[in-house]
Amino acid sequence: MSAAPFEIIPAWRIARLRAALRDAEQRGANPDDEGHNLSHRALQRRFALARRRAEQGPRQASRPKTTRKGRSFPHLKLVIIWRAILSCRSAAWRQGDTAPFGSIRRAHDQAVAACRAAGLAPPRYRTVYVLWHRGVPPADVVAALRDERQNSMG
Repeated sequence: MSAAPFEIIPAWRIARLRAALRDAEQRGANPDDEGHNLSHRALQRRFALARRRAEQGPRQASRPKTTRKGRSFPHLKLVIIWRAILSCRSAAWRQGDTAPFGSIRRAHDQAVAACRAAGLAPPRYRTVYVLWHRGVPPADVVAALRDERQNSMG
């Protein structure tokens, strides 16, 4: 297989190439610039991309939030997972601390049982692991857990 159609770029040129690409994007955002003297097709693509963005405006999220694989992730499921994590994690836990042996497994087992009881697909172990180490639940989950705690006490 020949590498003829592909260029080999020396490392010392990368910074200049990135600067040229950024410049082409900035020129594309400028409605007065026509971009006639852009010689390379990568520069022309960046220019056209920025021009399209400037004309159409920023893209808006039209779809609901999904997981990495594109599946929907219900708010209730996230609340259940965080409830399990916070029940198994020490109140003095700080980001970067190691988890006590078996604690993430216990949180995962609790989340699986609660999701099945709620009629939701159980979370993967990796989901619980990643959220455990992320540290802080999102604001809407914190509010839901706070409301849940107030309703159970009062």
